[in-house]
Amino acid sequence: MFELSIFNTAQIFDQIFAFACIYLLTSLSAKIRFYGFVIGSLGFIPGSYLLIVTELWWLLAATPIWIYINYRGLVNNWREFRST
Repeated sequence: MFELSIFNTAQIFDQIFAFACIYLLTSLSAKIRFYGFVIGSLGFIPGSYLLIVTELWWLLAATPIWIYINYRGLVNNWREFRST
């Protein structure tokens, strides 16, 4: 039976944020892709919680790489949006 706990709630929010992020990142519009990056950043919060609780905290070592990729995408989208 489904039990509503903080772990299950984090899983649900993580999946919702991931779905919305991927959907928006596939847009042709730079402005909408920017919103995808913002939602992806918010989705990192419950994802980090799940990694710590499930003892996969070592995956957080990749956080600097993820932040760099997210920052580069944000800057590129902003430059593309500004040029149009």
